Formats: sequence, C-alpha cells, structure tokens
Amino acid sequence: MKKLLITLACLCCGFAVAQDTPTTVPSALAAPALTYLSDARPAADARFYIYLSSASWCPPCRALMPKVVAEYPAIKAAGGEVILLCFDRTLEAGRKYLQNYKAGFPGIMCSFEDADKLPLPGFAVPRGIPNVIFVTRDGKVLSNGHGFTLLDWSKITAQLP
Repeated sequence: MKKLLITLACLCCGFAVAQDTPTTVPSALAAPALTYLSDARPAADARFYIYLSSASWCPPCRALMPKVVAEYPAIKAAGGEVILLCFDRTLEAGRKYLQNYKAGFPGIMCSFEDADKLPLPGFAVPRGIPNVIFVTRDGKVLSNGHGFTLLDWSKITAQLP
C-alpha cells in the first residue's frame, strides 16, 4: 500500500518512478517477454553487444546481412555478440530472414509500435533501418548509427578494456 501511495504521489507531482528494469544487457536478454526467432541465445558473458535493427523487406538490410553473417565469427572471437532486432511484420518472416542467411546469431522479434518498450539497456528506437547500436554489458552506448557501421566493429570496440 505504501509503495502504491508513493507511486501515485510521484505521478501526480510529475516525478519519474523507477521501474524494475534489468540493469545489464545479459539480464535484459533473459527477460521472458522477448520473442526469440530461433533457439540461438545471446552470450551472457560477452564484452560488448551489437543491436542490429533490420527487416527482410528492407533492401539495404538485405544487402548488409551477408556481411554481418561473415563478420559474426570474428565478432564472437573478440568477445562480442550480435543480436538481430527484427522489424518484420510476422514471426514467420523473421524466422525465414535468419534462416535464409544462415545467421548463427540470435534474433528477437520487434515492432516499430512497441520498440520503445524493449527492455534493452542502451537501446534507442531507430529512425530508420538498418541501424546498429554498440553497447557494453551495462548498456553504455559506444556507437549508434547506420547499419553498415557494424562493419567497423573492431574500431568501435577497440576502446574497451
């Protein structure tokens, strides 16, 4: 009851109320509300994570995908993880997107309407796709930009310890 009254008081006065959201990327990726496109799951012990916002209906996304698939083993070897945030219209289209490119990295189904509700630390709704966001384990943003900046991953992550 006390928590409810404090929450109501904060809302009425315009104060933000802290939500029980995950504080690290690995804990956020374990959230049961996320819909994964395959059995692949993100590495919980990665040094950095790359959120790739993409969709099968997007020509630049399709042009980028073979390059991401080719770079993925090197990214994994460097301690990184790629996570496809798939903005396809259906779950089946998202699954086929990963399968068509034989992508070994995990994918999570998204929608533009609900993207702002993704509990991923450091994630920001993209203005367009493809888009990539590089984050540390705690969600500190290292880079946010066009999808093809993913190919500069070694330069972007060189600043990490």
